[in-house]
Amino acid sequence: MILAWAFILEFKSALVGLAGSAWITKDVQEVPYCHIAISSTLLNHLHGQYLAITSGNFLKWSPLTAGAFFWLLATLSIGQGWCSWACFYGGLDTTFTKLVKKPILKLYHLPRSLRDFSLALLIAVVLFSFARSEPSYCLWLCPLKITTGFLDPNTLIRRMQFSSFAILGILFIILIPLFIKKRAFCTFLCPFGAWQALVGRINPFKVTINADTCTLCQQCMKVCPVYAISPEGVEKHEVSSYCNRCGDCFDACPTGAIHYSFGSGHLSGSILPRVFFLISAWLVGGSVSLLFVPAALVRLTHWINLFFHG
Repeated sequence: MILAWAFILEFKSALVGLAGSAWITKDVQEVPYCHIAISSTLLNHLHGQYLAITSGNFLKWSPLTAGAFFWLLATLSIGQGWCSWACFYGGLDTTFTKLVKKPILKLYHLPRSLRDFSLALLIAVVLFSFARSEPSYCLWLCPLKITTGFLDPNTLIRRMQFSSFAILGILFIILIPLFIKKRAFCTFLCPFGAWQALVGRINPFKVTINADTCTLCQQCMKVCPVYAISPEGVEKHEVSSYCNRCGDCFDACPTGAIHYSFGSGHLSGSILPRVFFLISAWLVGGSVSLLFVPAALVRLTHWINLFFHG
């Protein structure tokens, strides 16, 4: 949550009138890119890098190559854990899940087809973005872009885009998390989360359920913020690839049957996998936080100083 709100404070504040007025400008703006945008325009980037490399212009493709290297390093280090330990968006819907002690609507598990919606969305936006040569997800579906650039001028299309961002943001970042105490945006609308669920399998860290000590109480399923544990999974003592390694199920399990492990359950129950994973997660998350958390603290200090001293 600290990462998410520090990111809003440092980068987004300039776009909502706190330091400029890009939020309401009539000008056509470049659409800023993040890991979510890159995953949803994967084919566009691969095609662009191919053209840049074949043209011999290193400067055009090297920034993306550096980003890809950092992503690969993070994936090898923590896999799907990026979504809970390093993503500077994930803490937004998590914030609103913390505002209520118990879910208003008890929706503890989803049908497999509904849980796979984010994967279907990823495939759809990747193909549509490539066909149209534009970041379609960023322009129509991502509520996190509500204060950023538009490729369309100030017309009906832009107002439709803004309305889409606002509706999806209110529903999936605020209201649904408040009602069900789950990370709704991360579960349903984030193509990068679906991408990591696929590619993150190369990461050696896994979450395993010890069949010998599990009592099938389903407490892990109830607290999982991203619906990575189903009733069938509890019975089979399996956690799906959507697991973001947050560790909430560890604390909820009354018998301590859930652990980090290496590979296929190696050293399950040992403290070593947990120690190594946490160190990796703190290193990756800390590296990301250095990009904006110190600057956010400076900005916040400046605002407080202005408030008290004018």
